[in-house]
Amino acid sequence: MYAILKHGGHQYRVSAGDRLLVDRIPADVGSTITLEPVLLVADGASVDAGEQSLGDARVTATVVAHRRGRKLRVFTYKPKKRRRRTLGYRSQLTELVVEEVIAHKAAPARATRSRQRAEAAPEPAAGATPDVPAATAEEPAPASARPRRAAAPRKKVSDGA
Repeated sequence: MYAILKHGGHQYRVSAGDRLLVDRIPADVGSTITLEPVLLVADGASVDAGEQSLGDARVTATVVAHRRGRKLRVFTYKPKKRRRRTLGYRSQLTELVVEEVIAHKAAPARATRSRQRAEAAPEPAAGATPDVPAATAEEPAPASARPRRAAAPRKKVSDGA
């Protein structure tokens, strides 16, 4: 069984026993954490993806260590201007060991609200007349539906001859 989870802008494919490096998590070494959201869970022949089919699927992992990534050097320059700049960067990482992938199934989909209202509405009695709304005064049409006023005819302009 494996799962694809999202953490820190990255997606990871994990299964029980895997080690992975993720962005620094503020947790003590040896503590157990839960990684969410899980995007996909695959179990042999069946694959579940999407919020409704996954339910409350999650991945539990143990923090093994806090590490620093490899050093990156960033060098920028502007040609012919004597402008040079060097920057360094090391990412802060946490090493995790995946304990288990928990795949709970969601409860069956419930009826939508419109269906529930339709089922809860009382049926009219046999021979009863349906309620007819009283006649209301006509409302003015919206501005977009009103006819436009005809434009005034244009005057001919003579060329002055």
